[in-house]
Amino acid sequence: MIVRRAVEAFGADYPQWRALTRTMLKCDFRSASGIQMGGAESKGGNRAFWFSLIWYALIGLYVAAMVGATAWISGTDSAEIVHRGTLLGGTVGMALVATMLGMAILIDFQTVVISPDDYDILAHQPISSRTYFLVKLTNEMVYAMIIGGLVGVPAFFPVLVLSGLTAAAGWLVGVLGVILATTLGIICGYAALLRFVHPQRLKRVISYIHVIFFMAVVGAPVLLGEVLEPIFERAELQGGFPTPDWLLLIPPAWFASFQSLFGGEWSAGLAVAALAAVGTVALLLYYASARLSFSYAERLGLMATASEGRRRSARPRPGHRRLSPEFNAVAALIRGQFRDDMTFRLGVLGLVPATILYLFMAMRDGPLLDPFVHLGFESGRLWLLHLAALGFPLALVETLFKSESFAAAWIFFTAPVARDRLVVNSGICVTAFFIAPYALLLAGIFIWSFGNLWHAMAHALVLALMAHVCIQMLLLVAPRLPFSQPTKKGGRMGYLMGTITVGVVIAALLPLGLWVGYSRTDFTLGLLGLLAVAAFVMPRIVARGIRSRVEKLEFTG
Repeated sequence: MIVRRAVEAFGADYPQWRALTRTMLKCDFRSASGIQMGGAESKGGNRAFWFSLIWYALIGLYVAAMVGATAWISGTDSAEIVHRGTLLGGTVGMALVATMLGMAILIDFQTVVISPDDYDILAHQPISSRTYFLVKLTNEMVYAMIIGGLVGVPAFFPVLVLSGLTAAAGWLVGVLGVILATTLGIICGYAALLRFVHPQRLKRVISYIHVIFFMAVVGAPVLLGEVLEPIFERAELQGGFPTPDWLLLIPPAWFASFQSLFGGEWSAGLAVAALAAVGTVALLLYYASARLSFSYAERLGLMATASEGRRRSARPRPGHRRLSPEFNAVAALIRGQFRDDMTFRLGVLGLVPATILYLFMAMRDGPLLDPFVHLGFESGRLWLLHLAALGFPLALVETLFKSESFAAAWIFFTAPVARDRLVVNSGICVTAFFIAPYALLLAGIFIWSFGNLWHAMAHALVLALMAHVCIQMLLLVAPRLPFSQPTKKGGRMGYLMGTITVGVVIAALLPLGLWVGYSRTDFTLGLLGLLAVAAFVMPRIVARGIRSRVEKLEFTG
């Protein structure tokens, strides 16, 4: 068997590698659910995972389109289609594959690398460090190959049409190299950070890295379109756009060089770039095999149990006594989770720079257009801020129900609290802590852009009320207790992109409603009044609508 020989050639024990790998993958794919309806098995436990795969496949189609379009225009002679722009198009595609794969690993699969339990479970077993490393690497590579394949393989077909079968085969080799380099690079990064940072603080550092990747994923389509638009225009005028000489200095171009070499474009620069790609993977593999061992797992386990020092306990504020007990309870949970839960912190912090990025893109051509003056779709790039104002809060709500500490949700089933009010107040907390300050920020931006105080305040208020109503409608459709569900590998990106997709649909249809609502002053006042009434009534409607359903929830964590 080829696999057995490869494992043994690496110095690992094949039966142990096979048993541990199968066990870890079974544990990962098991549909665990902390809360189930009426004690029945959750039928949609892996729905988010499969939605994530569909989303990655759609991203793969986008990558294929960008690779094909960039390769088509990046040539100087229309007759040289066979060798047209394989390096520039391949570099764009490799960069997108690496960005999406890195984002997925950091958000969904970081526990595959960071696992303090490994040493306690496996240290007393006769397992070598080489076997342990190969098991961890295999476990991580399974997910990386699935995601990288969905994102990178669809571009095989435009490369096949433009450059031939051999160049398309080179594209697949480059994608494999990018997957290996990205995965090994993240593993090495974890191992290097662990030498200097406490695991609890390590999660905090990683959350900030997540913010950077979140900005890259959210802004990549917009920024890439802005960068390639002038290139396309120049190529149309000149009959092509030559590949710049400095491109080989960029690491994604090293892996794209396989596509050019396999397609027959031989040069010393491409050969050196291909050798740099192979050397990078080999160096990362060597460093990862030296760092990811039982000593690494032991140090992680010992450090995870160490104390970081006592924190000063928060004193109750007098003003909180005037609020409902359920609101105070959820607010305290949100503050605690923001401090200790990396996933939730990412969900909050990642939206701020993404909003700034969208604001920058919306105002690239000047101040935003006043929707009261430019009715309907004439408001131009204002839709980007509509997406941020409506889609991002929905994405934040999804992070409000999942936590690594979901087992602590037993308190909801023993404390004398109304579960329906806990669910409703979860949405109200999002409105109070996120949507309200978000609306104030947008109001300031609108005042500066519109030059009309009342138009700016009214538009910001409309967006805030709509976001609040959308959140309550989401809770009505899918009621869940705060931080009571386990995080599942592969599910976070599905939830994130799913809610943002809903926000995109709402933002796309919003100009139609605003066209009517902003056409006359009395219509505007009527729209504000209708939204205000809906915002006041919806929490009560949701509480009544979900009461019987949340009472049937059973804790099975």
